Amino acid sequence: MNTSVAGGGQKFPMISIRQTLGRIDRAAVIPAQIHTNPQMARSNKTVTQPSLTIDSYPSRKAYGHRTMSDLTAENGAKGISDVQAATRRHSRDAWQKATTAARRGDDIAQAARAEIFADCMPRTIVQFSGIPNPTVYAQPCEVVGEPQQADFHINIQTESTADIHYTPGSIDISV
Repeated sequence: MNTSVAGGGQKFPMISIRQTLGRIDRAAVIPAQIHTNPQMARSNKTVTQPSLTIDSYPSRKAYGHRTMSDLTAENGAKGISDVQAATRRHSRDAWQKATTAARRGDDIAQAARAEIFADCMPRTIVQFSGIPNPTVYAQPCEVVGEPQQADFHINIQTESTADIHYTPGSIDISV
C-alpha cells in the first residue's frame, strides 16, 4: 500500500454500495365472485272461456222435430199397441159373428160396409200442449292456476388472500 502524501498521491480504499429498493410489482385484491340464479315470480293464472249450452230439443220435439231414435221408439210402441188392439178387436168380432151369425136381422155385409166407411171418414184430432222453453246452461269463466313464488339466491365466493407480487430489495457492498 502506498501512503505517500506529498507528491505521489495517496489512494484511499473505496467502498461501493449498491442498493436496490424492494418493490411491489403487483398488488391487487381479487374481487368477490357473485353468482345468482333468480327465478322471477309468475302468476301462472289463466282465465277459462265462458260457455253457453242451449238444449232446445224439448221445444223442437213439441213442434214435431224429433230425433230418429225417438221417432222409431214412438212408432215401434204405437205399432205394438195397434197390433194388440187389432188382434183384440178381430177376436171379439170373430166370436160375436160366430155366436150371432145365424140369427135373423144380423146383416154381416152391412156391418162390414159401415166399418170400412167409418175408417175412411175424416177424424179431427186436436191436441193442445204447452211448448217447453229451451234449457240454457251457462258456464262462467274461472281463474285457474297456482302462482309461483320468486326465488332469489345469492352465492358470494371470496378469496382469503390478495394477489401480491413482491420483489425484495438488496444491498451489495464492495471494497
